[in-house]
Order: sequence, then C-alpha cells, then structure tokens
Amino acid sequence: MGAHNLRRRRLIWLLGLLAFPALLLTTGCTRSSQAAAERGTAVVIFVDFSDSVTDRAGFKREMEKLVFPWLQPGDSILIAPIHDKTLTEFRPLVEAELPPRPQFNGWLNNVIKYGKEAKQTEARIVQVKESLRTQTDEAMRRDYKARYTDIFSSLLLAEKLFSAESRNKVLIIMSDMIEDYPPYAFDRLTWTPTTTQKLMSELETKRMIADLSGVCIYVSGVSAPSAELAQNIGRFWEAYFKKAGADLSPSRYAHVLLHWPPPAGCRASRS
Repeated sequence: MGAHNLRRRRLIWLLGLLAFPALLLTTGCTRSSQAAAERGTAVVIFVDFSDSVTDRAGFKREMEKLVFPWLQPGDSILIAPIHDKTLTEFRPLVEAELPPRPQFNGWLNNVIKYGKEAKQTEARIVQVKESLRTQTDEAMRRDYKARYTDIFSSLLLAEKLFSAESRNKVLIIMSDMIEDYPPYAFDRLTWTPTTTQKLMSELETKRMIADLSGVCIYVSGVSAPSAELAQNIGRFWEAYFKKAGADLSPSRYAHVLLHWPPPAGCRASRS
C-alpha cells in the first residue's frame, strides 16, 4: 500500500512539472497579447489656408511644441489643408507613422535581441519626429492660399480618413471656423435664434453632416469680426459636432490649442 501511494505521488509530481511550463507559456502569451492590443492614436490635423487666416505660424508652433512631442509609438499623424477644393483635390501636406514599440515575452524573446529592437525603435521614432518637423515647416511656409474656406468638406473627408481606423481618433481643426463656401458664408449671414436649426436641417437633408463618432475634437484659431458673430458661429459648431457624434468640449474650442493632450476618455457616440 505504501509503495502504491509513493508511485501515485511521483506520477502527480511529474504531471505537475509537465503542466507548469505550459501554464507559464499561456500566461506569457496572454500578457503579450494584452500589450499588443494597446491602442495608439490616429491624429488628423486640418489647417485653414484661406485668405482670412494669417496666423499659420502660430499653428505651426502649436504642432511643434504640443502635438509632435506627445506622439507615441504606434501613433499616426496626417496634416492636410482646408481650402476650396478639399474633396476634389485632396493631398496631405504631411503624413507620418510612428513604429510600434516591440512587445516582450520572456518565453519567446531573447532579452538581448529585444533590447536591441527597442533601441532601434526609439531611434526610428526620433527620426520620424524630426522629419515630421522639417516637412511641416516646409508645408506651412508655402504660398498656398485659397479663396474659400470649405470646412464642411474637410469634415466629410475626416470621416473617410477615420472610417477604417481602430485606434483612438483625434481631429484638430486649425481655423477661424468661418465657413465661407457657396452657398454658405457665415460672416455674411443674418444670424437669428433659428439660424443654427435651419442650417442643420439643410445640411442633414444634403447629407453634409459628417459621421465623427468616437472622434475627439480640438479647434484652434477661432476668431470673428465681432464677439456676437463668434458666439453665433460657436453655437452652430457645437450643434454640428453633437449631431456628428463627436466629442467637443467647449474648453477645446478656442483661439489657441487648449487642454492638450486629449483625456483618456475623449470620445463619443452618435446621438
């Protein structure tokens, strides 16, 4: 009886040894999968190149001082102009993709090899950001002006750019936000308490309200000839982005880029 119990204990012990590495490998894969599933951020910036905007140097400073340093491994950025041919002649000014940080699994990776890959990734990120600054500086210096400001088309294009994006989505609009493209001219409208509602109904009928569900919105460059006009235009855009399903806090609609970087929960669903 004693010999039987001894053989039984040895068998259980051997089975335990065989199962232990498999358990550790499974655990390691789970952690690696969780790390790999970390979401980056896709940033799209639309810059107003119409005649009404003169402070593009300020926009460039905000990108260089705030946005670019914040970008992390696995993020992407696209900078495009707002002009009078946004949809028909769309060409990004700058595009960049930061390589993702390599994931480490103690059972599958060599520590030395992983360390080398991590250093190479960090060096590549430095290069991408430097190239990003250079290209942006060149783009913002171009004599590239447009007669009209077609913000509506830019937002419809943003919908297309984000449509297949699985990462967090951030849209920065650098503009005075005065739509000026026929038949709309915000600075020449007679604003009444019903103007916003009428505009929204017309845009919805024309299918000109973008679907920006889950997109975090920042607006920098807001201005107008009068405080009253600025308030009317601001109320319109608040209604527009709410209908579009985007997340636009009033504190992020300003003359400069405020409250950057985006909070962790900065996204919304279409209402």
